[in-house]
Amino acid sequence: MSDDALKVRLIVTDTSPLITLAAAGSLDYLLYPGVPVYLPDAVLYEATVNSAALGAESVAAWAEAHPGEVVSITTQTFADYLTLRELNPEHRERDLGERAALHALRHGVRMEPDERAILLTEDDRVLRGSFIISPEDRDRMIVMTTRDFLVALEAAGRINSADEVYRIVEDAGRAASRRQALQDQHQSAIGAVERVMQRRPKDTEPKA
Repeated sequence: MSDDALKVRLIVTDTSPLITLAAAGSLDYLLYPGVPVYLPDAVLYEATVNSAALGAESVAAWAEAHPGEVVSITTQTFADYLTLRELNPEHRERDLGERAALHALRHGVRMEPDERAILLTEDDRVLRGSFIISPEDRDRMIVMTTRDFLVALEAAGRINSADEVYRIVEDAGRAASRRQALQDQHQSAIGAVERVMQRRPKDTEPKA
């Protein structure tokens, strides 16, 4: 299968990658592979609901600026939360975004037989693959951390330095995770990621 024929979607399953990239001013890196970026509704909500939080305004503006490329996944988890909030405005729920993401992965993501999903996450449950309900899904869903994503972009020549991104993030006051998971994936999964990262949409140049 050629690089252009490889059908892939990128799903960000928790707020950590969004906040880290926002702190570095690098949210557009998510668009570099040239594939749709999916955000579970509650993940986007948690990343933007507190406008004073680090990266919140950047994430909101970025998602709004790319309506065709950044797609919200509707979940029953978030709908139920909003219903409870209407009844009690003080209602809060722990791990709302992560639970909505797991619901989206189990019930809201329908892939074609030849399609892959790259899951960008720092959530242990997603990294462990505990959401996967079939062997077919395990073969088609590739889990990677923010560090994996940046290292893959650097290896493909899409950015100059993953470490420089982390330096900027730390200067902004965020202690971002640097753990990697992709190295533990099956080699065919790593190959799929490499092929996606090597895509170069027009008018993009390597950045820090």
